[in-house]
Amino acid sequence: MKSVLQWALVVGVICFLVLGSNTAAIAQSSGPACTRESLKAITDKFFTALEAHKPSSLPLASGVKYTENGIEVAVGKGAWETAGKTTFKRGMMDTQKCGTHTQAIIEEAGKPMLYGVRLKIDKEKISEIEAIVVRGKEVLDVPAILATKDQDWEGILPPEQRSSRLSMMAAADDYFELFVKEQKPKVSELPYSGICDRWENGAQTTKGGTNQGVAMPAHNCSPKGFADMTATHGPRRFLVDVETGVVVVYVLFNNVWPDFHMFKMRNGKVEWIQAYFEYGKEYKSIGWTAEPACK
Repeated sequence: MKSVLQWALVVGVICFLVLGSNTAAIAQSSGPACTRESLKAITDKFFTALEAHKPSSLPLASGVKYTENGIEVAVGKGAWETAGKTTFKRGMMDTQKCGTHTQAIIEEAGKPMLYGVRLKIDKEKISEIEAIVVRGKEVLDVPAILATKDQDWEGILPPEQRSSRLSMMAAADDYFELFVKEQKPKVSELPYSGICDRWENGAQTTKGGTNQGVAMPAHNCSPKGFADMTATHGPRRFLVDVETGVVVVYVLFNNVWPDFHMFKMRNGKVEWIQAYFEYGKEYKSIGWTAEPACK
């Protein structure tokens, strides 16, 4: 869609308009709105409550909204009624937006359920819960996810290895544009590491070979070659953890599949991608609107 520089300039202008020209407001927006410790604590409480089927134990804001695969359900219903033990979990904290994202595997009636969830925290209370839930035959390869447990997604990067917030969002945004047939202006490629691997619902899709007749080079995260879609993959909502180098996008992929993609970046390049998406049926909405990137 846009180069990293173009994207950053556009977002910068939008942020200026949203925040106004007040210097104090801009300065305040640039600092962390929440702490990593508080966000982690509330995320841990969320999974404890989910396993116990007790949403009442959580600090929920009045009017809290909860969706599963874009469909709004009451807090306490849906996966809350069936979730068992969490067997795998990795997450990130966006201290600027007061948001968290977690990639998890949860037991459900003796079978694994892939569960990705975005939480929005407002004044120390959960105001938004957006879950991507994948079950049954769409859970492609749980052992492959577990085999990545030693990958360091949560460690704090040295400052010199970090990327800017806007450049991370731009890289993630352009990833989806590589699937779009008509790119104006065209995105040529993303800043991938020399060895970059991707997992989709557990299946590693960077092993080489072919997929749907498209060559898939080993350790290459580029989706280039699948640019036969005309959808916009939207609306997109970003969470960014600059300290750990992780950016997450929640999106209605190809405008039909509830999806999240999380990207691990180091030294300005994407090293790993993890994605969950529910493709068993087509959806008309993700249930959320796009969110400004400058909060």
